Amino acid sequence: MNDLNSVVISQKADGSWQALHVPSGKTTHGLTKDEAEEAMRASIGINNDGQFEEPLTSSQYEGLAQEIAEYLEGPVSDMLKLHSGYARLEAYEESIAHIRLGGGCKGCPSSSLTLLNGVQQMLREKFGEEAIIDVIPVM
Repeated sequence: MNDLNSVVISQKADGSWQALHVPSGKTTHGLTKDEAEEAMRASIGINNDGQFEEPLTSSQYEGLAQEIAEYLEGPVSDMLKLHSGYARLEAYEESIAHIRLGGGCKGCPSSSLTLLNGVQQMLREKFGEEAIIDVIPVM
């Protein structure tokens, strides 16, 4: 279960199993531990190889936008993997990055804070405040 970070699996009193993604509060259930884990993988979008099923977006861009997308897919997503999450660039125009957080970050109550206090700061440190004036969340 090493690729499902921040997930706790426990057996309930009735003998069934529950998987809880602690940061987002997402829960899944199964009659067996494996069923609960598989349901959580599906909920977060992680395949059996521990990879997100969500495609990368960097190949859609050129220049600075491509560099930003690659940075989101690399170091930023590596940080978000602590909570089974990732980041993708959906659009970049007039120094505004439209970013979608997924996996365990999708729907997490802290995702807005993560985006504004974590991801935006990382992007500004890497590319400068003129290149990243603002970050807009994409659902």
